[in-house]
Amino acid sequence: MYQDIEYSLENGIALITINRPKVLNAIRVQTYKDVIAALQDSEQNNDVKVIVMTGAEGKFTAGNDLRDLLPDGDLRGVQQGVAGIFDTLAAMEKPLILAQEGVAVGIGANLLLHADLAYAGNSIRYSLPFAKIGVAAEGASSVMLKEAIGAKNAADLLLTGRFFKAAEAEKWGLINAAVEDGSALEHAMKAAQELLKNSQDSLRAIKKLGKAEGHRERVNAAVEAEMIAFSELLQTPETQMRINHVLKGGK
Repeated sequence: MYQDIEYSLENGIALITINRPKVLNAIRVQTYKDVIAALQDSEQNNDVKVIVMTGAEGKFTAGNDLRDLLPDGDLRGVQQGVAGIFDTLAAMEKPLILAQEGVAVGIGANLLLHADLAYAGNSIRYSLPFAKIGVAAEGASSVMLKEAIGAKNAADLLLTGRFFKAAEAEKWGLINAAVEDGSALEHAMKAAQELLKNSQDSLRAIKKLGKAEGHRERVNAAVEAEMIAFSELLQTPETQMRINHVLKGGK
């Protein structure tokens, strides 16, 4: 059913695993389609109470597959994928827990803004490298990140694109806990099992009430504005040069 993810459901917990380990679980257009479908199916399936998302072989994701951003890539598919995944997340009522190890770049880090709980291995390397490759922020991070961690911290991460680890993410409240490397999924599953003990109607009500009025529309508007800027910048020679430099192994 899925090409780029593994999906399992056991005892009320749906587990979505991004499964492209040879490319550090980079997200291509097909990956977006699979993740969106898995999230929507989980939301609609009464047997699913909690959703956990992780990455295969000790890596969460290296972010967008940059080959999709080349002139012969599927930019339209990327735009639809980004819009689709964040619209889906904004509309979800069931709890979403992230288990992150290794790397969480770009969308991998942005997902923290849309998850309910998150656990990460101590040595994980987060980055929002949009300025480094010459594009705009995505995932509504241009709006939501400063609200989550403060304007100066958000500017630091978005303007520099530097790497940061779990300790900083925990300090800012982006994750619930920095844990021993290799144990993030274990902690996420334990958290999911605790949520299963509670009233599911109550969990969904609490999550819904915690979102500001018009949350979904606000997320979608931010993502749309980001994608317009992203697409415009992508057409510039400088950005294409930067992307090709990274694809050839540059930093």
